[in-house]
Parts: sequence; C-alpha cells; structure tokens
Amino acid sequence: MNVLKISLSSRSKRVGAAFFLIGSLFAQGSYAQREYTVVKPRERAANERVVIRTVVTEPANGVLVVVLDPVITGKVVVEDLSGKLLGEAQTDETGQAEFQLRRGRAYRVKATAPGYIGAEGQSKLLRANDTVRLKLTPQFATLTLRNIPAGAQILIDDKERVATTRGGTETIADLAPGNHTLLVRHPEYNDFRSELANLEAGDQITFLVTLERVAKLTVQGPPGAAVSIDGERRGEIQASGSVTINYPLAEASEHTITVEKLGFQTWSSRQQLKPGAHTLTVTLEPIVTSAGVSDAFDDLSLWSPPPEWQIRRDRLPNGRINGRLVVSGEQLGTPQRTLYRDFDVNFTIWLPEGRGASWAVRVDNTGRNYYLFHLAGPRSETPNKFYTYLVRDGQLSQVSTPFPVLADLNQKDSYTIDISVRTHNIRHWITSNTTGERNDLGSYTDTTSTKEKFLYGTFGFRSLKGETFVVDDFSIQPVKEAEKIGQF
Repeated sequence: MNVLKISLSSRSKRVGAAFFLIGSLFAQGSYAQREYTVVKPRERAANERVVIRTVVTEPANGVLVVVLDPVITGKVVVEDLSGKLLGEAQTDETGQAEFQLRRGRAYRVKATAPGYIGAEGQSKLLRANDTVRLKLTPQFATLTLRNIPAGAQILIDDKERVATTRGGTETIADLAPGNHTLLVRHPEYNDFRSELANLEAGDQITFLVTLERVAKLTVQGPPGAAVSIDGERRGEIQASGSVTINYPLAEASEHTITVEKLGFQTWSSRQQLKPGAHTLTVTLEPIVTSAGVSDAFDDLSLWSPPPEWQIRRDRLPNGRINGRLVVSGEQLGTPQRTLYRDFDVNFTIWLPEGRGASWAVRVDNTGRNYYLFHLAGPRSETPNKFYTYLVRDGQLSQVSTPFPVLADLNQKDSYTIDISVRTHNIRHWITSNTTGERNDLGSYTDTTSTKEKFLYGTFGFRSLKGETFVVDDFSIQPVKEAEKIGQF
C-alpha cells in the first residue's frame, strides 16, 4: 500500500475538499483515499516591521535590507547603478537578505525565486540603513517530493519531468496552474499516483512519499482468466491479453502462480519472484468435448439458435414427417456445450434460392472469432465459387483466392458437405446426392500470426450474403472417434 505523509507550514490554506484518489494498490487501478493540503507563502504586510541583524564593521558602511513579498526563499543580487555586481545572497526563512554597502550611494536590487516572475528595484541614497521591498508575482506552483528512491521517474501528465539518479528530494518549480496527474515510477517499487486539482500559481505542495518494493508480475494469456499468487486471487487478464500485478516483495522468493478460466485446464507453476519486472506467458488448454453430435433436426434443442432459424417439416413419400433446418440471418448458431480441436463434420444442404450457403469452423466461446466458408450458388453474384474468410473480433476478412466449384449446383438437388479439420488445415468436399459425384472444394491452411488462437472451437451456420439455405443430417465427431470409421 502507498503511504503518503505531508509536510505543512504553520500557515496553510485548504483548497477544495482536499480529498483525492492517490496511489495504485494493484495494476487493475485500485486507489487509496488520502488528503493533502496546499500551502501558500505568507503575504507580507506593507508596514511590517523589519529587524536588522547585520552589525556594521566599518563606519563608512550602512545596511541595505531586501525583503520579498510573499515570504519566500529567493536569490537577491545587488548592483551599482552602472550594473556592476556588488553582492548576492539567498533570503532566509523570513524572506529577508542584508548587505553591508557604502553609504551615500543608491543601489539596484534584483530578486528571483523558483516559480515566480523576478522583480527589481532601487534603493535611496544609503544612510545607516535602508529597506527595499520587492513584490514577486507567482507564475507556477511548486511541487516537492521527498524520500524518492534512486532511479525513479517523476512524470507530470504522463510526461517525464525528472529521472532521478541520486534519490532523496526532487522539486518541480514550474508546474502550471490547473489540474495535473503526478506519477512516481520505479522498476522495483509500486507506482505512486496522485491527482493534483485546482492548483494556483504560488501553491507549494510537499509529499513525503513512502514506496513499497514489489514484484511487477505481468501475465500474458487468454482474456478473462483469473490470476492467483499462493492461492490468493490477485487480478484478471484484460481484453488486451495481459495484466500486471504489483506483488509486495522485499526480497527474492518462490511463489505459486495459478491461472484459471472456465472451460480451460488450470495452469499452475512455481516461480522465483524478485522486486522488479517479471513476465509470464501462459497458454491454457481448453477442456475439449469428448463426444460428437448428430442431429436430424426434429427440433433445435441441441443448438443455440438465432431467432431467424426455423425447423421446416416435410412429408416424405413414405408418409413420414422429416424435419429440416432453415438457416437465415447473419447471426451465428452453434451446437450447445461443444468444443473441439481436430474433428470431422458432414451435413446435407439444399440451395432453394440458389444464392449459396455459409458455415463456421472453430468458433470460440465469444462467437466473434472463427473461420467462415461460403459456397456461392448458381444465382449468386459470383456463381460456383468457394470462399474462405477469417473472422477476428467480429471483423470479416477474405484470406484466400476463391476456389472454383466443379459440382453442378442447382436449386433442386441436395449436396453432402464433408469437412476435415486438422490443426491449422481445413479441407472440404462436396458430393451431389443425385449423381453421386464427389468434388474437392480445396484445402485452407492458416499461416497468419494469429493461427494459434484458432486451434479450438465449435461449428456453426449463418447467412453471409443474405442467403437462405436448408440443412439436414448434421454430424460432427472428434477426430479420435472419426478415425475409427475411417477418414473422408
């Protein structure tokens, strides 16, 4: 946990409610609530009494006193009227500097201070003593950070302002008025973050920052997977495919890292963690469905069907009523509770509109990632072509040249589609149930950079280009079962 202490002067001004969210507890973005107080330098009254401390050592000299308003520490330079430097000094805690100079002369004084616009003035002819009051106009807020470890980075609004090498105290004196985000970052410590709101020119903020040493563990793996350390849940892998967990750790030691996700086998490993960055890449193996599915479509009880799907009931010549699936609409329908790696599938289709049919292979559990195949019918815009697409995060892209279909496609006959799915290769055949002629629809091998993400999934039907088609006698079998009855 981040600890924040605040150094305050005896005179301070609270700004706003002064409650802000500070400090990242975990990489997921948890914050602790803290209070800080904005300190403003004291304004000096015009008639404020000045106490002179310098004792003149030569009778010909007098004391020139320079006081700054507001009461701040700054640098004061004294010159003669020709511009020759006669002396310089830092003001003390009362905002005052004193110079022993020749009497009977006038002097030019200049003052500068971090975060302020400089000011200058001229004394009267110096007698025993004279006082020059300089009004400095605040231009920036000043931020002081104490107890910063060596090697830390200090960022304001996500831009690096200081990369420390020695550690200790760091000051940013040119912080523009307004709202800012402070971030202190170190490879071996938790991030310190604070929202600085409604800063005004002249504000002074001092943080005593205590950071905790942590192992910054980044786990890369499937989104939604839970990450535990020594049995305690510490985070969840985000949609980006990773999560970073700040795990409190004073020195190197062994810990058990566990990654779990519903539908996948649990991954667990004993790891040596130490303060600093540590990255793990985790691959979860799906819990694969062992049984196949066969459906003659008496109903849709085995499927997760879109609302557009229907069961059509036809009376056969022998008087028996036969159910068939009518597919329409772009929404994907899949068999329930099925997940496969390698498998064989076959089904019968009719193309009553002559526009074609579409089906999906290796549909993931989100329904947004899969291979999509489209058989263009005789009445489509590009007749008798077989298309292959890849759907990533719901976005469709064609991944190969359309394959010519040699089968005599028409609106009356039925066709059997056979599919073999092996690792990254998917192969299709089409058989006319009227002539018995079997034709190869081609083989697609995924060589894309995302191919490892498409090794598991289920099957599905959908319409790609507004077509409606009919399906019957559907069967899908894991490859081990299919091998018992031979390959296609």
